Amino acid sequence: MGRPDNSQARTAILVLGMHRSGTSALARLIGYLGAALPVDAIDAHADNARGYWESAAIVKADDQLLRVARSSWFDPRPLDLSRLDASALRSRKDRIWEAVTAAFGDAPLMTIKDPRQCRFVPTIVETLAEHGVAARAVLMLRSPQAVARSVASRDGTTSAFAHLLWLRHMIDAERATRGLIRAVIGFDAMLADWRDAARRLLPLTGGTMPDGDAATAIGGFLDPALRHHADAASAGLEQPLAGIVEAVRQGLEVLVVHDDAAARAALDTAYARLDAVPWLADDIIHDELRHRRMGIAVEAQDVAAEGEAASPRPHQSMPAPTPPYAEAVTMIRDSGLFDEAWYLGAYADVAGSGLDPVEHYLTIGAARGYNPHPLFDTGFYARQMARRIAAGGGGQ
Repeated sequence: MGRPDNSQARTAILVLGMHRSGTSALARLIGYLGAALPVDAIDAHADNARGYWESAAIVKADDQLLRVARSSWFDPRPLDLSRLDASALRSRKDRIWEAVTAAFGDAPLMTIKDPRQCRFVPTIVETLAEHGVAARAVLMLRSPQAVARSVASRDGTTSAFAHLLWLRHMIDAERATRGLIRAVIGFDAMLADWRDAARRLLPLTGGTMPDGDAATAIGGFLDPALRHHADAASAGLEQPLAGIVEAVRQGLEVLVVHDDAAARAALDTAYARLDAVPWLADDIIHDELRHRRMGIAVEAQDVAAEGEAASPRPHQSMPAPTPPYAEAVTMIRDSGLFDEAWYLGAYADVAGSGLDPVEHYLTIGAARGYNPHPLFDTGFYARQMARRIAAGGGGQ
């Protein structure tokens, strides 16, 4: 891996990896190495107490791009931007650049971190290049088993669905960054020896190894306690998914040491195994939907059998809905289409709003593009209903 091309005045380091894979810690390390962090960084949260280090404006712009392409961060399908006409894609790229400018101003070296960008790296690289910014990339590699356990713990997904999301993010990011100067960093290795990770990042950032107070700060930040989920094998992961995940994991781990043509060819072979079973993603998505629907039914049975007090739900510690919204809140809560625990975890402003989570969605969240459930896209639903109304179909 060579030194960065300094002929362009500005550089952005794209921090890429599946959600819950340690990209936040990696972004902060790159910040310690001299790259600017966003001025509008999303606040720390219980899910990430040391900060996300990602721009709120960029995340919003990235979410909007996914929505207009009929996708979302939790969509395991390949992203197809060809469905967008040129003006729609242009508009999304402009919004992303506006977000980059708001987050970083005219900083010469930027740390851009949003796992969503794994799905559309070429669009980000093109957008930056249009404005004279050269892109570099860092892939964060964490055990797919640990990532899947973390995602499942936070969002209640099946293990298979979480692994499929890991595959989609890592495959798309790895393929799309082959033409960039890049580094591949192992999460566990970074926590065990941040200096080695820093040395491997310096060709992207320039500068020298931190010492003194900076080194002490990095050592205190990159605490092994950040590892919340062990890398134990995923229980119940069936073939062919288990074999594909393992082949991709092994291939990516080789890149940490040897990012060469042979390693990339081996990965292409592993990726082809997923391409050869197009029915697999459909089966896993079906099982995920069934899992969520059955979970709702079981919760309702538990409440009926044991009484509300014996089986508390997330909203019980929140304020009751105000009278004008009480009926609508009850209807939505009983529909099974609102995941309160997920909603509270996904949007940090909800808990402090003083509103029942469902009422928050009705009065505030929906207008902001918040989703009530990890498998329900508010933007997509609104567009579909608008089309029906425009066509004279009404809202039924």
